[in-house]
Amino acid sequence: GMLKLVGIPLVGLAATRKASGALLVGLAANFLNQLDTRPGRALKAYLVGALATRAPVGSAVLLLPYDLREKVMLGDAGSNALGAMLGLSSVSRLTERGRWFAIGALAGLTLFGERRSLGELIERTPVLRELDALGRER
Repeated sequence: GMLKLVGIPLVGLAATRKASGALLVGLAANFLNQLDTRPGRALKAYLVGALATRAPVGSAVLLLPYDLREKVMLGDAGSNALGAMLGLSSVSRLTERGRWFAIGALAGLTLFGERRSLGELIERTPVLRELDALGRER
């Protein structure tokens, strides 16, 4: 856990040379990891974010059908790596103000996820619940 906590933002800092880049990469990685509690959930979130940031989608598209059918699992390594890639792609697409807005949003979601459950929020919200279940065997 400590290696991820320190290592992922350090990679973000080295790649972007910005404190906002380090925070965005680290928070995006953690957020996607928090979502990886149901098949396909983290990959769907990644794909939505990837469309907005022009992050690579190939591996996520290939993995999604297998993850949805519970044949493979992203796990911490996969969800953190995809989240970090999403954060890194965001750095070049967002203005400085946009990066700090995204950092605030991700920090808020992270705090919410640590105190409550993002999964419960998804289950209680009809639109999110339906999107979450999309493609998964019921």
